[in-house]
Amino acid sequence: MKSVLKLLFPAAGLLCAVSGCVTVGEDSAPPAATQADVGYLREEIRRLNARLDATDGEIGRLQGELQATRAAAPDTASAAEVRSVQTQLDDVQQQVRAVDAARIKDRQEIYDDIAKKVSSLMKSSAPARAAARSPSQTGIEHVVQPGETLSVIASAYGVKLSVLVQANQLKSADQIKVGQKLFIPD
Repeated sequence: MKSVLKLLFPAAGLLCAVSGCVTVGEDSAPPAATQADVGYLREEIRRLNARLDATDGEIGRLQGELQATRAAAPDTASAAEVRSVQTQLDDVQQQVRAVDAARIKDRQEIYDDIAKKVSSLMKSSAPARAAARSPSQTGIEHVVQPGETLSVIASAYGVKLSVLVQANQLKSADQIKVGQKLFIPD
């Protein structure tokens, strides 16, 4: 048996050498290239962890802003609500146009009514028929009151402005004065 053991030990050594077994002692260190790779990978993992922490913080901040914005902003209107509001705005615009048109019509009616009243007042307060300007012209005399213009007077008596200018020998329709007597031809 001793002889078998003598042969077994060299065979085991040969088997180990052929199979690529390497005996490593406790004080043997890994190769230098592997240490550099491990150091690089450790640094890369540290940087990626730092970026991951920063990204997590940014996501948290953005979620907070989103929640605050949702809380502050009213809910988004639906398309039906938008159409409803637009319809209401269109209705209001139509009402405003109608009121404006009625206002213009009322203003014209008031103006016409005042012109008729002024005309009747001017006719009733005017002195009786004045003497004729010439044998062929008849009419009345009107005394210009404050605020009257020749066009208002012409309108009140139903006479053209040009006829008044010519009958009173005025150079311009703007040349009348308060208290001035004007001849109003028939």
